[in-house]
Amino acid sequence: MCTLMKKSFDKLSLVMSVDISKKYKNISKNKRVLAPVIDERIYLYVNGIRLNEDEEAVFVVAEFFNSLTQQGKFPMFTCSCGIFDCGGFYVDVLYKKKAVIWSLEQSSYEEYIFPGENIVLIANKLIENLTELNNLMKENGLRTYYDVNTFRENLEIFLKETKGD
Repeated sequence: MCTLMKKSFDKLSLVMSVDISKKYKNISKNKRVLAPVIDERIYLYVNGIRLNEDEEAVFVVAEFFNSLTQQGKFPMFTCSCGIFDCGGFYVDVLYKKKAVIWSLEQSSYEEYIFPGENIVLIANKLIENLTELNNLMKENGLRTYYDVNTFRENLEIFLKETKGD
């Protein structure tokens, strides 16, 4: 679809689910302990339709925040096995005036135009949810892996870059 002919913005939204359980982990050849396990899933929706249509496609949060610092092609979705080439796809990100355009090619080519405020809203919601997740992981003695401070810095860069448009 030609971006100049599009009359309305698309709406990006997200749902994050967190599952807390306990599973036995081997700590030696003959000893197991019951340890906490926290699994999270993040789903993005565009206009109410899930963007990562394949259940195995995993949203790469760090790449979303990298896309706030510069335009370009980002491996924003990867296969659940962790190997991008297995089932991942790129999102080509472009800034235009007060909009952010995502072009992606999955089963077909799609282009979405989001108002900048929508991207900021999603970024803030992710930062809030991931801060809570990091705290939950710390409470359960687990290692955190989301660098929320860097995500905040990337959001600030985006806000400064798009403020003048």
